[in-house]
Amino acid sequence: MNVSTRQLQAFLAVARLQSVTRAAEHIHLSQAGLSLLLREMETQLGARLFDRTTRSVSLTEAGRQLLPVAERMLSEWIDISSRLDKLSVDVARTLTVAATPLVCSSVMPVVLKTLRQQRPDIAVVVRDVERSQIEALVLSGEVDMALGILFKAGSGIRRQRLLSLPLVCVSPREWSAPAGPRRRLQRSHVAWADLVEVPLIGLPVANPIQQVIDQQLREIGRANEARTTFNNLHSVVAMVETGYGAAVMPAFVQGACSRYAVNVGVMTEPEVPLDFYAVTRKGAELTDAANAFLSTFTAQLLEYPQLNR
Repeated sequence: MNVSTRQLQAFLAVARLQSVTRAAEHIHLSQAGLSLLLREMETQLGARLFDRTTRSVSLTEAGRQLLPVAERMLSEWIDISSRLDKLSVDVARTLTVAATPLVCSSVMPVVLKTLRQQRPDIAVVVRDVERSQIEALVLSGEVDMALGILFKAGSGIRRQRLLSLPLVCVSPREWSAPAGPRRRLQRSHVAWADLVEVPLIGLPVANPIQQVIDQQLREIGRANEARTTFNNLHSVVAMVETGYGAAVMPAFVQGACSRYAVNVGVMTEPEVPLDFYAVTRKGAELTDAANAFLSTFTAQLLEYPQLNR
């Protein structure tokens, strides 16, 4: 037996209204269409459900026994359909985003606060992970999206460029570097040549961001030199504040830098842009929640003085 919800609706409408004409109007069917549904239902059940005369329609004994069952079945179906619809809406409005710890701690808090004010219907789950984990999380579907720079367009990965970020020089406000080099780093723009006499710290040489930086340091004779390195950008900023040295870093560190006694200036001559991407699985459509999040995230990055130029 394979009774459909449409057949149950037709049966219940006729049983309640005791009229094929009024029942057809009620469920927006033609009388012929409704009669066909009832005949198919009676054939599937192997029983006649209605006694019909030219003036009235009434339930048979089989119809009376079926009535409470049909009412319960249709009610339960409507209830579960409603809950599944709500679940689908909730899923569509929930976004899981992966990013490195510095992006999570320095950019995300303001983004999430702004998004809650503008779109309280959207829920964002943030996962702070190491950069090496991001591609696997996207491909497995554990996260809907990842954010960062220097991602390769690998198999199964789609990149959406959000904006281009400059490199910045982060230097301590108080340190023992010679007065001349120190003053040159306390400007809003810092030339690569200004770093010739300045002690530097940074990320490990294997880090893709550091490799871009080292390409420029090579031009001033400072690539592949021995220097103190840290795995985490947050650690680099904290160590700059203590006077370990200056560091060249992506511009999104500015949110973290605001909590430290450091100066930030854009690296120029040349300015080296780094593309910042949103990464998703190929074939996955961006939801309304994802687009709203990306718009808010990009706007927040553009709020930084060194980017809003």
